[in-house]
Amino acid sequence: MKRLLLRIAALCIAFGFLLAFSASAEADELDIWFGTGGNNAGQPEGIYHSAFNTETGDISKGRLALKLRNAGWITWHPKLPLIYATANVDGKPSICSIKVAEDKSLSIAQTKPINDGSCFVTTDRTGSVLISTQYGGGSVISIPIADDGMLGDSIQEIKHEGGSNVVPGRQKSPHPHYAEISPDNKFVFVPDLGLDQLVVYKLDLESQKLVPTDKPVDGVAGGGARHMKILDATDLEDRKFAFVVNELAMSLSCFVVNDDGTMKMMGTEPTLTEEQRNENDFNSGSEVRIHPNGKFVYSANRGHDSISVFHFGTRSFMFKRKQTAAIHGAFPRNFNLTPDGKWLLAAGANSNSVSVFAIDQEDGTLTYHRKSAFVPGAICVSIR
Repeated sequence: MKRLLLRIAALCIAFGFLLAFSASAEADELDIWFGTGGNNAGQPEGIYHSAFNTETGDISKGRLALKLRNAGWITWHPKLPLIYATANVDGKPSICSIKVAEDKSLSIAQTKPINDGSCFVTTDRTGSVLISTQYGGGSVISIPIADDGMLGDSIQEIKHEGGSNVVPGRQKSPHPHYAEISPDNKFVFVPDLGLDQLVVYKLDLESQKLVPTDKPVDGVAGGGARHMKILDATDLEDRKFAFVVNELAMSLSCFVVNDDGTMKMMGTEPTLTEEQRNENDFNSGSEVRIHPNGKFVYSANRGHDSISVFHFGTRSFMFKRKQTAAIHGAFPRNFNLTPDGKWLLAAGANSNSVSVFAIDQEDGTLTYHRKSAFVPGAICVSIR
């Protein structure tokens, strides 16, 4: 009898462990990677890592995964466990290829010096070409990517020319800030703050280079186009839409994107009210993200330190601001949404923090989840 009771007890314990394991498996944990720079609270610059629980909204304190100066922007290879990062190595502006091990440790596999400091890097959708924008140098570069993810020797550099001169001191010369790949992987759109344009390139995968076109897209005069995202949804009558955040004008513009790479502006809405703008002596737009359902668009406001929430009518094709939520931090240069669309993580570059917000699935509004993580100088939020 005693032996039977011991067996039953052992089975109960094993069953309890099984239930606990199943519950843990259901709670999806995401890896959050941060590019950092600027005000880093005396901590090393580099790439930081946190774990995020999509069930509870818990986020772990950022740990330094790789010490790397000026690793402000990071992007993943679409197929391989590789990160590409902006960097400064031995005093030279560079782009680094970084291997990600199963234990989430990072190691630099390759360093590629470039002429000017990169502010943004990305790859095409197949992982064949790396594209980098140089805000200060006014250029866009492309670098071929080999099958193993390593960057090739040839670097194509294209200099932008001119300046809109609408905003004194900010638009005397070109300032390409970002690169968005079209859903069909045929075009690259580069918002240029100095030109008030989206410069359009064809993507030639055979030569692994960019091909300039003569079809730049005019943005808002004096707007300072900074970042953009393309919405490509099957329920939009095969239409594609792009949202562009205007850094200088504190506004968000909506464009229709055509299959030939041309674009038509549908409208522009302010990200802040006049009263909200007057609350600060400095305001600057930074990032834009689209909810996975395509109905909500989010834009970050530095100075006011908030996220503006817009509703986008997938049938009417109209958009309108519905909420402005404080990020509970300072200077949001970047933020991101979890793939399930339930959470928004806002990085405060000057508060060395990442704040967690729950997203209402009915109206897209944000509720501060009263949870945050310490990440020194976080200026890029990448979710895997």
